[in-house]
Amino acid sequence: MSPDAPPSDLRFSFIIPAYNRAGMILRAVRSVLASGRDDYEIIVIDDRSTDDTVAVVESLGDPRVRVLRQPVNRGVCAARNAGIDVARGRWLVMLDSDFELLPGGLDLLAARCDAAPDDVGNVATVCRWDNGPDTPIPTPTASAVLDLPAYLRFVSTLTVSEWFNCYRREVFATVRFPGGRAYEASFHLAAAARWRFWMCTDRVVLIHTDASNRITASAPRALARRQLRDAADGAGDADSVVRAWAPQLRQHAPGVLTHYESKQVMQHLLAGHRLEALDTFLRGSPSLRRSPRLAAFVALGLIGPEALAYAQSYVSDLLRRRREG
Repeated sequence: MSPDAPPSDLRFSFIIPAYNRAGMILRAVRSVLASGRDDYEIIVIDDRSTDDTVAVVESLGDPRVRVLRQPVNRGVCAARNAGIDVARGRWLVMLDSDFELLPGGLDLLAARCDAAPDDVGNVATVCRWDNGPDTPIPTPTASAVLDLPAYLRFVSTLTVSEWFNCYRREVFATVRFPGGRAYEASFHLAAAARWRFWMCTDRVVLIHTDASNRITASAPRALARRQLRDAADGAGDADSVVRAWAPQLRQHAPGVLTHYESKQVMQHLLAGHRLEALDTFLRGSPSLRRSPRLAAFVALGLIGPEALAYAQSYVSDLLRRRREG
């Protein structure tokens, strides 16, 4: 069912991408099934898992749960797009396999969606991590409906940018996740340019940190290998954001622009694209060249991608350990 087709009577379509999640996928699925509601469907998109993910989900035998099998492994964004293509709900909910819907969470989300103005395309709620904090950080003190400039200013205050997103199906008639990528910043900006964004203070989901292949949490050596593997993807994401959104970011959220220019530098160095990295470093925002840390990473990147990946991974792990006490 295409996103611009009339929706069915279902209120929600939960879209769950999965790759080798046999050990945890049922927790996410069952958290929705336990909601006590019947106005939803669950679509699990298997991204060519090599474990028993498909068999585990199909063992539920619940007609509200469908499994789509990707013909090849194409990443989380392509998997989401495949789910969007067949979703029948009026609202499409991006539920990752390491998320767990909190008791009463779906009722809270339904109430927000019912109250959303017609020009709101994304009802976003705060996540809680199983190791304590909420995201985004800092957590908003009051719910707010944001246009693009306000959205950019809001994003510029965040140190963690993961929240729980529920989209009006019409959003996807003109905007899609960037297929073949694991990063989705360009999608969020494009959606915020066309639809208003409702940031709500409700806690709807719990994020579990036991997932073995989260982008944001890995041991240093494993993280370094992943950074090298995903560098071209990350560089492409940062390039697309800066290329399309630099004027708006410079006006409303210069710190966000600097963040993505820094990401361009780092990801191009990790991908072995030294000339592209140096060009951004020398031509980008002046604040890039005022950062001793970035200058040190650039020097390491000129030695080679591996040296940079391992240094960055160990620094990230050290900072994480300090935050956790």
